[in-house]
Amino acid sequence: MKTHSKLIQWITTHKAPALFIALLLGIGVCKAAELLAPAKEIALIIGEPWTNMQVRSTAEIGPVFEGRHWYREPKQISFLRFADSNYQFTTPPAKFFTIGFDSNGNIDGVRMSPQVEPLPLQETLNIVLNLQEQWRKTGWELDDAEENPPYEDNVEWRKAIEQCTAYSTYWHVKGLYSIAIAIGCFKDYRHPEEKRYLITMSMGKYIDYQ
Repeated sequence: MKTHSKLIQWITTHKAPALFIALLLGIGVCKAAELLAPAKEIALIIGEPWTNMQVRSTAEIGPVFEGRHWYREPKQISFLRFADSNYQFTTPPAKFFTIGFDSNGNIDGVRMSPQVEPLPLQETLNIVLNLQEQWRKTGWELDDAEENPPYEDNVEWRKAIEQCTAYSTYWHVKGLYSIAIAIGCFKDYRHPEEKRYLITMSMGKYIDYQ
């Protein structure tokens, strides 16, 4: 009882610090709840009207800015389901996830890191390998396999990733879509003694550079 009374007395005489502590605890609870909640879905096709994506998706995302070329982010942690039935694939949930639109209100690109936090090498590589396998199965083609080969779970790729020299690899559906994906190093202050990695993936309309 004495301890409880002292706590009440401290809160009464230190209202500002108590409020600050309560705020920090509240933010922590919100962040934890966000990470534990089931991920929502963003289901889209490059080039389609923005409203089609909004109707198809379970994640909340705002409207386009009329007449402007800009982007939006889902309001919840979400994964991408590419909804073209011929070339579909699905990513893991992503915390960084932006969808771009053009001045006509059509989707023109995606930028994301398909993970909710920086990850150890093997976990990061597994995500990329899984995405590549999905692309192969649904008819995506690799750009210039000699100059930019796909990621593999081997000594050469592991060394490049660990040394932060892993390059992008590029995939496409001719005449329709393009994807670039890469693994980069990321210094995570929460794990100062560990190496962590971040995937960068971008997707847009197909551009023929030849």
